[in-house]
Amino acid sequence: MSVSIRELAPEDESAIRAFNSRLAGAGVSFAFPVGRAELMHRVPGVEVPWQTAYVLTDGSAVHGGYILKSEQFFAAGAGFAAGNYQLPLSEGIIDRSYSIVGVQLIKDAIARQPCLYCLGMGSTARPLPRLLQRLGWSVSRVPFLFRIERAGPFTREIRWLRERRSLRVLLDLSRVSGVLAAVTVLGRLRRAAFGVKLPPDLAVAELADLPAEIDGLFGRVRDDYGLLSDRRAAAMQQKLPASEAKLSRLVLHRSGKLIGWVVSSMSRLENHAQFGNMTLGCVVDGLAAPVDVPWVTAAACQRLEAENCDLLVSNQSHPAWISALRRQGFLQGPSNFVLALSPPLAARAAGTRMHFTRADGDGPINL
Repeated sequence: MSVSIRELAPEDESAIRAFNSRLAGAGVSFAFPVGRAELMHRVPGVEVPWQTAYVLTDGSAVHGGYILKSEQFFAAGAGFAAGNYQLPLSEGIIDRSYSIVGVQLIKDAIARQPCLYCLGMGSTARPLPRLLQRLGWSVSRVPFLFRIERAGPFTREIRWLRERRSLRVLLDLSRVSGVLAAVTVLGRLRRAAFGVKLPPDLAVAELADLPAEIDGLFGRVRDDYGLLSDRRAAAMQQKLPASEAKLSRLVLHRSGKLIGWVVSSMSRLENHAQFGNMTLGCVVDGLAAPVDVPWVTAAACQRLEAENCDLLVSNQSHPAWISALRRQGFLQGPSNFVLALSPPLAARAAGTRMHFTRADGDGPINL
């Protein structure tokens, strides 16, 4: 089969709809964008992330495609172009005669942008991370942290734990006995007595969007984070736009000086695959000097506590953020948030403390 991989064009719409229909008919829940309007657009003259979709076609039908999110990354004080390999879909999922399509897609993406990463993917055992490992990529899990706020809803709705009968029995016993509820109350009291106290000269403001002044903070602290994506205002406004109503943006000043910012989300879930019908709070992303991260995470948690969340969660790769959330009573659980780095990007990351969160990749779309 003679095929080509090229940028998505308007005339591909009907072929993509047919491709999506074939996948859906076989039980695949993902669908490829049928037009450029569904993508993150490039802003002329501004260094912000944007998406380009590519399709694999034999001239009459589409048999696969992927999205390349172009970004600016930083490591060792230098900025460079990188890309996020998103939503690779291959007809090989449902028809073995197209099994080579997955490899063709990733090789095309690497040829366009050698410094690539993938984020999410569900499990290291799934086909994509296994393929990337075979191609020499560095594959790891971004730690998952959680804190139970309301024991009753948590024990009833935490589906990824209730799948196992033994854990389901333990969860039900803990709810009926009140043990887990008592533990959550004791944890709350302990944090109130011994936890991080916000200094009196710290001002926390909730804004509709992240302001331009965070650019200066990024310049001051980016080298503390090793490898990280651009977290200046223009980039974050593209990744986490003001139109996302479930997001809360806090900006922290101490004695009038900006020391950090944090974005959180609050979602009232309905029939979520892992979290059922809980009210879920998530510490999505943020930036501060490592010494100031405990205050930033404390402010985010206080904001989410006010929303009466049942469970708080976060995915963080940098030790300063993991440590700060642990001080806020978070526990570390099994992670399905998988990070894969192409060899050139892994080489730039070597020896650094990377900063990856849910704002990287597809963003907090599933929370």
